[in-house]
Amino acid sequence: MTTVRETLAVARLGGRIYWRDKQALTATVLTSVGLGIGLPVMMDRLRPGETSVIVAQLLGMLAVSLTLSGFNQSAVSLTARRDQLILKRLRASGLGDGAVLGGELLNIMAQSVLIALVTTVAVVNLTSATAPRDPVLFTVFVVLGAAVITSLGAAWTVVIPRAEVAAPLSIPFFMIAGLGAGAFGPMNQLLPGWLSTVLDLLPTAAVVKVGGATFADGTFAGDLQAAVVPLLNLSVWAAIALLVISRRFRWEPRRS
Repeated sequence: MTTVRETLAVARLGGRIYWRDKQALTATVLTSVGLGIGLPVMMDRLRPGETSVIVAQLLGMLAVSLTLSGFNQSAVSLTARRDQLILKRLRASGLGDGAVLGGELLNIMAQSVLIALVTTVAVVNLTSATAPRDPVLFTVFVVLGAAVITSLGAAWTVVIPRAEVAAPLSIPFFMIAGLGAGAFGPMNQLLPGWLSTVLDLLPTAAVVKVGGATFADGTFAGDLQAAVVPLLNLSVWAAIALLVISRRFRWEPRRS
């Protein structure tokens, strides 16, 4: 129970800092919400009544949003806290490593889930897209996807030498995630088959696949069956992230 309380305390502290950080709000929240709502709404105006196209655009932008607000924010935030010795000071305060890192990641994951759900609700209300037929399963995979993607951002910090280059080194990932999820239109249809297969292995692809099943016609049993492979996908990525973090995560700046 002590570890849980410590983790929640770090998460609350991180949340207060997050919502006071104008750079984070601009680069993460406004960009994610603006693109996540704006592009599906524009698509609805260009192709009115084509619900499947709008849902595909929404799911593609969710992949971008989860990567931007989860992976990128995690990599940038943790690298900055590492270089500013904030992580080192938190450890010195008596908090356990799990509570410090878990609290930081919990905060970022919560913001990522909030952005994704607000975007989905807004698009459903502003376009001809209908709400997910199975909102519970959809939400579960958004949460799981955000958790895994945020953890991968933490793992990515092991190759980031300093805070100044954290953002540039993380930018390609949300572009790749968006391309694989179809966020940029039919461009993914022009990719070689082997590359499309590789992109389908991304954790964002798991969220998009289950999301597509929950928006389409079907049954609860069919949804569960469609969720098996994506769940395995997320499990593998989670294991990779935890392995890298446990063995390679750096708590102090790299000495020059």
